[in-house]
Amino acid sequence: MKFDTIKLSELAAIQTGPFGSQLHKEDYVVHGTPIVTVEHLGSRKFTEQNLPCVSDKDKERLEKYVLKTGDIVFSRVGSVDRCSYVSAEYEGWMFSGRCLRVRPCEKLNPEYLYYFFLLEKTKQFVRNIATGATMPSINTKFMGEIPIRVPSLDAQNKIASILWMIDDKIELNKKINKNLAT
Repeated sequence: MKFDTIKLSELAAIQTGPFGSQLHKEDYVVHGTPIVTVEHLGSRKFTEQNLPCVSDKDKERLEKYVLKTGDIVFSRVGSVDRCSYVSAEYEGWMFSGRCLRVRPCEKLNPEYLYYFFLLEKTKQFVRNIATGATMPSINTKFMGEIPIRVPSLDAQNKIASILWMIDDKIELNKKINKNLAT
């Protein structure tokens, strides 16, 4: 199988979340649009405990931070190699300033890219380019330097489909085991 190696910046739009001056803690509301923070980055999906929310007015004002299906959200500080995939159930949510969003172009299957980010070699690359002595951090420029191995779109689709089905099976088995344990 032939792979091209292309920098992420040529294959995706990379966006840092809103800075503190754009969104304050007092802007949070009880009911509204959820904002994903670093603590919500789970394995493939977001965890949903203690989600801060913003009003429709703030969501409209901060429109460029609204998530779409196929986006991938990273921790921008700390565990910079952690990420979650934005599936349809999270469409319209937002991401915080301590996160970074990767939105792949049409030449890239978003699920393939997500699994590429899970490779230990890719995670190590991200950790190595992070800066900061006390707490590692990553920015859009450094993130854009990640070399992505890109096969044909057909091959990407097949790889992503197989891995997604395996993850679905793992999730189902975990639920079954949890039910059996109770």
